[in-house]
Amino acid sequence: MNLHLTKRTIFNHNTLYKKTIMRKLILFLFFLASGTAMIAQNLDEVQEKINKGKYGEAKEKIDKVLADPKNQKSANAWYYKSLVYSELGKDSSRIDMDYRMEAFNAYKKYLEVDPKNVMGTLSQNASLFGLYEGYYNRGIKYFNNKEYEKAYSDFKNAHIVKDFVYGKKYEINGFKFAAIDTQLLNLTGSAAILAKQEDAAVGYFQQLADAKVKGDDFKEIYPILVDYYHRKKNAEAKAKYIAIGRELYPNNQYWNQIQIEDAGDDKGKRLAKFQEMVKADPTNYDLAIDYGIELFNYTYNTNKPTDYEARQLELHAALSNAIKLNSTAPANYIMAQHLYNQVYDLQQDYNAIKSTKPDDVKKKQAINKNIDTKFDELSVFSQATYDTYSKMETLKANEKENYKKVTLQLIEYYKLKKQPAKAKVYEDKLKTIK
Repeated sequence: MNLHLTKRTIFNHNTLYKKTIMRKLILFLFFLASGTAMIAQNLDEVQEKINKGKYGEAKEKIDKVLADPKNQKSANAWYYKSLVYSELGKDSSRIDMDYRMEAFNAYKKYLEVDPKNVMGTLSQNASLFGLYEGYYNRGIKYFNNKEYEKAYSDFKNAHIVKDFVYGKKYEINGFKFAAIDTQLLNLTGSAAILAKQEDAAVGYFQQLADAKVKGDDFKEIYPILVDYYHRKKNAEAKAKYIAIGRELYPNNQYWNQIQIEDAGDDKGKRLAKFQEMVKADPTNYDLAIDYGIELFNYTYNTNKPTDYEARQLELHAALSNAIKLNSTAPANYIMAQHLYNQVYDLQQDYNAIKSTKPDDVKKKQAINKNIDTKFDELSVFSQATYDTYSKMETLKANEKENYKKVTLQLIEYYKLKKQPAKAKVYEDKLKTIK
């Protein structure tokens, strides 16, 4: 049997196929419209709860909406979740989760679904700025209450929100975040330090230091970084922050102290480093007096150094330089003690001569003359120290002790000079120093 095939059969088949597809499309659109209408209705209910301030009920509804996988692609649903959770974050009684961070993550999800940010643009992304403000203000409260771990957590989260908003270049009413929020960085690092999270703190302080931020509120971060990298044995980072710190705060004596510490416990190396630094910075009083103190302790240690007399001369020159730069009570006091030690040495030499031979008698007479001259010199610095302390209304414990010592030295001096009336003035004064 011969069959004649025509296009009709194919036509009829195609027509049937098209009709079947059309019916399925109509059903799909029907269900899609029904689903869209349903989610729209649910979101209207969420909006109503928000308007009435019933955020707990709004949370239940929006959670239910987003629990359905079909609604995960609804930008509006994520936007409403962010709004609801942001408001719940203001309720301090809700501690079951970090509602602000949940709100932030929901907002990011909203932007993934709607990159054009239609709803966010209409509100100038106000809720994001509110999240930052909420974290920041609560962090301040915790910090002031000395709850440093909580403060650090909130400041850290404020950074996360701020950096995201800055990256998006969002602004509200003309305000926008700066690339570096110096105050927030400082607070976050400080809270981390006080919460004993030093490694975390360093990251925030480095951002400030690398930007060479300067001011009274930031002067401590540079020594913190130097000390941190000193202990970590990171010489390169340590040198970097010493250089920046010295550039911004040249009068901070810490830069000198850390260099002395680098010399270790070897007294010879420490003194050599001091000499080098004083030579490089000859008008620095603090450095000069620190050198004098270091040299005094080395020279008059229990065990005399082998170069005792040479060190005495070096000490005298160092203290004279410090006094020339600034005639303070500490500088004059240390010089007085240095000279008193020399008087003591001379007295020891005098007492060591037991012979009454003419040559030995002459030696003792010469020593006596030296003692007398040395006491004259000593009295100048004892008097200068005394005069400074006598004018001070309040004295610290160590200052009172120093005051008593120089007063005793002046009493001894005037007795040596056979001036009892003068000595009595200082004896009477000594009784009043409590």
